[in-house]
Amino acid sequence: MSEINYDAIRSAWEDETSSEALQNLADLRLSKMVAYLSKLRLELASTNADDILQSDLLTQEALNIEFMLKDLLDYRRNKILKAALSNRRPTGDMTLAEEEFYKDTQRAFDSHAEFVKETLSGAGPSSKPREKKGKITKQTTDSADEDVEDIDYVIVRFLRPIKEPFMGLDERTHGPFEKEDIAKIPAANVRIWLRDGTATRIVPEDGVVLDE
Repeated sequence: MSEINYDAIRSAWEDETSSEALQNLADLRLSKMVAYLSKLRLELASTNADDILQSDLLTQEALNIEFMLKDLLDYRRNKILKAALSNRRPTGDMTLAEEEFYKDTQRAFDSHAEFVKETLSGAGPSSKPREKKGKITKQTTDSADEDVEDIDYVIVRFLRPIKEPFMGLDERTHGPFEKEDIAKIPAANVRIWLRDGTATRIVPEDGVVLDE
């Protein structure tokens, strides 16, 4: 992937805002956009106060990028909401945070639909807790009352090796991993790897169930 610059960010923003379909956006690409903005801010902070022209140029570029990134992410949020409301998955690739937002929103819509169904049936809202879809539920016995911790898992392909095993949020040991290895790991444990290019996420097709 080529390095991100102003034109690349503008192109991504224009593609997103001019299309009804969700465009592809990986964690790594978004992190590079944010890194470019951070670089501009550092350049601005280190610019000599007497260099008014350079300061103005950097300020305007940073403001433009801030606007485009916020607008791009707002457009994506609205598209994801629309897809969840229609009970369908967005067509474009999402970042991990967007994936979690989509799942949480879909669960909320499903829960409300069940509430409406029960209300119209005359039975009233059910007191039975509903199972959360798309998450692994882990029982812990750290207290008298057993706590239930919901853990989101993602499938990743490693682009760089992970030489040391590590303890996951699910209290299981994961790794080590070689380049091109594919693994199912708690989302919280892979965020930084998705952002720095150590791993890339694999989204299974609808209806495909992966072993835990």
